Amino acid sequence: MADMTATISVKVEGPLGLDDPEELLEELGQATGLAWQLEQAGRDGTLDGGLSETVLEAVLGGAVGAAVQAATEMAIEKWRSRRLDPPSVTVDVRPPQGPEHAQDSRPPQRLDRPDAPEGS
Repeated sequence: MADMTATISVKVEGPLGLDDPEELLEELGQATGLAWQLEQAGRDGTLDGGLSETVLEAVLGGAVGAAVQAATEMAIEKWRSRRLDPPSVTVDVRPPQGPEHAQDSRPPQRLDRPDAPEGS
């Protein structure tokens, strides 16, 4: 029997305030109903405006539905809209890996389009 868990990861790259990752973690949990975990890398550069990388990840039983992915993206856009200089965010959905799901994998989607028209 194949592993039937899917993973959705949100990678945030750029300068972040001390409370930003926890705030996004809370918003993602509220929007999706999932338990998200937070991993930090390069945290030492955040106070002086240096780059850091934060990864938030949730594991689901079964396939990641379009509704969960849409809720994730909406929560991220809401969080980014409150920042003067929003960091780059990449969403990566890894569906369950089994013979019937191998072709469903999509490349990560970046959500850092500050020049995109409203409503796009």
